[in-house]
Amino acid sequence: MATALTLKMQLQGLEEEFFRRNSIAEENRLREHCAAVKIQSCFRGFKVRAHIRYVQKIAIVIQKTWRGYRSRMEFRSMVQRAYFIMKMNFYNEMAVRIQKMWRGYYVRKCIHNYYDMKKYFKGLRMKNEIVRKELEEYEETKKKEWEKKAMEEEERRKHYQARKIHYLLSTEQLPGIYNSPYLLCPNEMECRLQQVRPLTPNSSQKKDTTEGLVDPSIPEIPCTSPSLGRLPHLGWKKPQMKDGPGKKEKNPGKSPLTLQQEKRMLS
Repeated sequence: MATALTLKMQLQGLEEEFFRRNSIAEENRLREHCAAVKIQSCFRGFKVRAHIRYVQKIAIVIQKTWRGYRSRMEFRSMVQRAYFIMKMNFYNEMAVRIQKMWRGYYVRKCIHNYYDMKKYFKGLRMKNEIVRKELEEYEETKKKEWEKKAMEEEERRKHYQARKIHYLLSTEQLPGIYNSPYLLCPNEMECRLQQVRPLTPNSSQKKDTTEGLVDPSIPEIPCTSPSLGRLPHLGWKKPQMKDGPGKKEKNPGKSPLTLQQEKRMLS
């Protein structure tokens, strides 16, 4: 019984203690809850931040590793490409050099032999000299022909002019204009007038439209051929000249002009 009483007394004290502590815990529950929430938030924030830092470090390592690998691969491909280009350039240069040497040898040996070309150019030079001499001779010949033709044309023109002005020929009684007594020797035209025959009235006479007399045989000079009829015979009379008593007239009844014409007909 005593034990039961003791237990009962203790239970009463435990209930009071329980209620007291329960009331105290109830009073501190909200404050402790806020404190627990605060502690949990701080711990979780620290944990999350630590995880984020760790993830960032891992991401940086991954990115660094990947970027390094990609850069090394790009650099390696660039080096390989540059090496390939350099090798191809070298091969091309060597191929060009070989082709150049072979083509030069082939051209010199088979197509353009040096000694054959030398002989060919020597013969060509000699032929050029011969052709040049022939051309010079031909030029001189043509020049002489032109000069001869010009002299013939001039002679023909002078001959025709002398025939046109044959009436200016000197006679035994009257000197012509080309046989002046003040000259030591007669003029060239006087000698020419003595050698040519006069133009007949029926012959076609061509006159230049501008000035002077021309040769009708020259087609380049414009000429006109007037229609002239037959000229009537002029009754030429001997001029009255006072001669000395001892002088006698030669061939009376004939004029000096008639004597000149007879001499030409006889010659």
